[in-house]
Amino acid sequence: MRKICPFWLVSIFLLLLISCSKQDRKAVAIIEKSIDFHGGKENWDEIQSIAMVRDIWMFDENGNAESYVRQENEFRLKPYFEAKMSWEKDSIQHRVIFDGLKTQYWMGENEIQNEGFLQVKKREIDAAFYVLTKPFDLLDEEKYLSYEGKTELSGGVVVEAVKVIDGDPKDPGTDIWWYYFDPKTFEMVAYKVKTADHYSLVYNLGWDRTYGISLPARRESYRVDSLGNHLYKRASYGYGLYKVSK
Repeated sequence: MRKICPFWLVSIFLLLLISCSKQDRKAVAIIEKSIDFHGGKENWDEIQSIAMVRDIWMFDENGNAESYVRQENEFRLKPYFEAKMSWEKDSIQHRVIFDGLKTQYWMGENEIQNEGFLQVKKREIDAAFYVLTKPFDLLDEEKYLSYEGKTELSGGVVVEAVKVIDGDPKDPGTDIWWYYFDPKTFEMVAYKVKTADHYSLVYNLGWDRTYGISLPARRESYRVDSLGNHLYKRASYGYGLYKVSK
């Protein structure tokens, strides 16, 4: 005899399905509007390379200046990803290059070949490029998106929150991101990230729209608790002298 699923069970299942799908659709809709605000996916997809100068100020938990460096960054997006970063520290020139397959690093004339060190430098390249791609790549299929409603940032700024998991949600080592958008313009005003050992909250304080898309001009990063309360200012970033080729 064929078993018939109780109507109430079917109803609950459908309500859950609809609820989840609505939540996903809301997140997607917000990100789509944000992409439009920041210049549109078509403009982003036309970009072949991006170069800029990046100033980085780091601070310790007591507010003391920890370091400053000015980097020259270059990222080639097509036909495959390549990157170059160079800076001077203590009168020594540093260069790191990713050619699409491997990472190389030079300190002055000396090439450093320690694999662990090279992996750290590759992560630095990825992190520098990561901020340029937002919000344009947030709709990639492998990302888990969920709408988290409206919330308030420091100073009472009301934003729409979208949670993004780029990786296995069941893996405790996977970073979790929350992106915060202006409810009217859908500008991406900030994001919070949970890593293995801390939370960071990063504010976008200005944009460079010279090339028809929004690229970072000023950003500030804070170490925060799980609720987003500021613990201390960790870094300030300035971007300029952009060169974008299409």
